[in-house]
Amino acid sequence: MKTQTLITILVVLALSLVLSRSLITAQGPEPPVSPRVGGTEGGSIQATLGTAFTYQGQLKQSGSPVNGNCDFQFSLYDAASNGSQIGSTQSKADVSVSNGLFTIPDLDFGSSAFTGDARWLQVAVRCPTGSGMYTNLSPRQAITAAPYALGLRPGASISGAEGSYSTLNVLNGWPGGVWPPEKRAIAGWTNDGTALWGAADSGTGVYGVAAATSGETYGVAGVSASLAGAGVYGLNTATSGYAYGVRGDTASTLGRGVVGWARATSGYTIGVWGRSDSTDGAGVVGHALATSGETHGVRGQSDSPNGRGVVGWATATSGNNYGVLGQSSSTSGIGVYGRATATSGNAAGVVGSSTSTDGVGVFGSSEGRDGIGVYGTAPDTGYAGYFLGDVHVEGTLSKAAGGFKIDHPLDPANKYLNHSFVESPDMKNIYDGVVLLDTRGEAWVQLPEWFEALNRDFRYQLAAIGAPMPNLYIAQEIQDNRFQIAGGVPGMKVSWQVTGIRHDPFAEQNRIPVEEEKSADERGTYLYPAGYGRPEEMGLDYQRHARLFERGFEAPPDISGADER
Repeated sequence: MKTQTLITILVVLALSLVLSRSLITAQGPEPPVSPRVGGTEGGSIQATLGTAFTYQGQLKQSGSPVNGNCDFQFSLYDAASNGSQIGSTQSKADVSVSNGLFTIPDLDFGSSAFTGDARWLQVAVRCPTGSGMYTNLSPRQAITAAPYALGLRPGASISGAEGSYSTLNVLNGWPGGVWPPEKRAIAGWTNDGTALWGAADSGTGVYGVAAATSGETYGVAGVSASLAGAGVYGLNTATSGYAYGVRGDTASTLGRGVVGWARATSGYTIGVWGRSDSTDGAGVVGHALATSGETHGVRGQSDSPNGRGVVGWATATSGNNYGVLGQSSSTSGIGVYGRATATSGNAAGVVGSSTSTDGVGVFGSSEGRDGIGVYGTAPDTGYAGYFLGDVHVEGTLSKAAGGFKIDHPLDPANKYLNHSFVESPDMKNIYDGVVLLDTRGEAWVQLPEWFEALNRDFRYQLAAIGAPMPNLYIAQEIQDNRFQIAGGVPGMKVSWQVTGIRHDPFAEQNRIPVEEEKSADERGTYLYPAGYGRPEEMGLDYQRHARLFERGFEAPPDISGADER
């Protein structure tokens, strides 16, 4: 009878169980802040917060608060009735109940118990302590979240304005979640706040994936409205190997490996900025995997009068580094495309610069039979290519005409002086000079020591200076890099000229064909159609130009609409 009375009392207690307004209250240290530069520990991360929480309640018997000690058992379920138990049952013995109030300070169902799904708590009790069987109280208690904990549920929106603190820190790979001081110094953190900060010792700090194979999707998208900010900033501290500050890949025929834009219309803004200090690294690498379609490894666009579509520089002072390096495997793709749409100002489609003694500012390469490493066009008033400094051509230079243009010696401020090149069907070299005849009317002309190694098939011209010399002639042809003049007037001068045809290894293996048939693709076209009364559409360069621009050189897909995203 005593047992039955006790059970009846416990049932009454179950129906009278009143929970505090905050059913679950997480207790622990203040939230950690982001690691900060300067070696200060004021923002260092505190002790790790565990998974235990505090449970508080009130027991009443027949409307009166209970006083004494009781035993409790707590079990977690995924349903209000039946369902599956989550974790193991937690037993709490000899719990003090004063004026009906009790506190369980350390309920812990493990780190995987609360994942954002609904949970219910089954409570069993026996009073007084050690007095017999436990009785389950009914109904199960639904566990609701504390207001701030609710902000961390899956799908929640996390926002904040904590100044020098990060809104959300995600750390992985270091004891206690603290980044070593030496890595803080390498990363160069400032005291500015970070919306999302992630770090991993061997994995990925922040990883974003867009699984769609079409449409304007982004794995990671970053935007900055600051005049000195960056939409996306990536830093790789490795000093060797194929390390990337930022890397983007896309398999979509209309996708972009990396897209960055700076919204400010003035100031030193950068759409995408990448830097690598490795002698074998890359500041920015873009790779379009599609083998067809108008894909771009890297594409940059600037609408500012003083902007640059793409700016790349290699700061290493040695090694085989590149300011900008782009590659495309598509038959109609583009390794690097830069375009500045401003119609005035110092706008540049592509700017490349290298301070290395062995570097390259802009590099273009083509391995196709009729391919072009670098192709430049300009209207009649402009220049397809403009060089300030020496130009080297390793190969044959082909042109319609050539010459020099200098300030006119007699009126350098107002006029130019133009001369054309001297041309011949042979690879001909010209040498000349003036020699003084000896007492016998003869003279030896000494040529450079490399003369015969470079030239063959010599031709001679002599001209008397000061008096007629009808008997002037070549007494000894070139031998041992010299020749002899004779038959002149003693003490007089003779002007001489010698020509030779190159026979060095390059010339012997790369003779210029004086006459050649046009290839099948070039037949019916003209290098200068206007001179033969033909329309410009029949020009070889006109058709080549048209083919290039049909492949997207002039009007690639416009990404300006992405500015509103």
